[in-house]
Amino acid sequence: MSRKIEITGISAEDLVYKKRRVKKNAYGAFDTAGKYMKQPMRTSVDEISGNYPMWEDKLETEFSPGKEAVTATSVMYVQVLCRSSAGEDHCVGTARVPVKDFTGEYALEGFLHCLSYRLWDESGCRNGIVNFSVRILPDKSHLKSGLRLFWLR
Repeated sequence: MSRKIEITGISAEDLVYKKRRVKKNAYGAFDTAGKYMKQPMRTSVDEISGNYPMWEDKLETEFSPGKEAVTATSVMYVQVLCRSSAGEDHCVGTARVPVKDFTGEYALEGFLHCLSYRLWDESGCRNGIVNFSVRILPDKSHLKSGLRLFWLR
C-alpha cells in the first residue's frame, strides 16, 4: 500500500565546501528511493543566506511502507548541494536517514517528525547539519468516512 509523505526542507548549518564556507546558492535534495531515483526531490536554491541556508519548501512523494521497504537497512539520503557561478552543482554533504525514524511502529499518521542530521562530505568528514521534517499524510478514506484521528479532536 503506497502512502504519501510530506518532507519539508527547513535549513542547514555550518556548510563548508573545499575548506571554504558556502556563501550562497545552497539547496537540499531528498532521495527516498535509496540512491536509485533518477531525479531526487529538491528544494529551491537559497541565494542569500550563506552557510546557513533556509528553504521552508514542502515536497510530497509516494512511499511504500511495506515490510520489504522498511528494513533495518532502508535509508533516505538527504544531500545539501551548492551551485557554482558556472552553474555546476557540488555536493556539500550527505546524511543517511533510517526510514524507521519516521515510519516505525510508534509513528502515527499525520505526526510531524522534526529531524536534524549530521552531514558528511565525500571524504567522510563532518560537514554541517541539515534540519527537515517528515510527515506521513493521513489516508483520505478515514476523512471521508467521518472518522477523525484521535489527536485532531
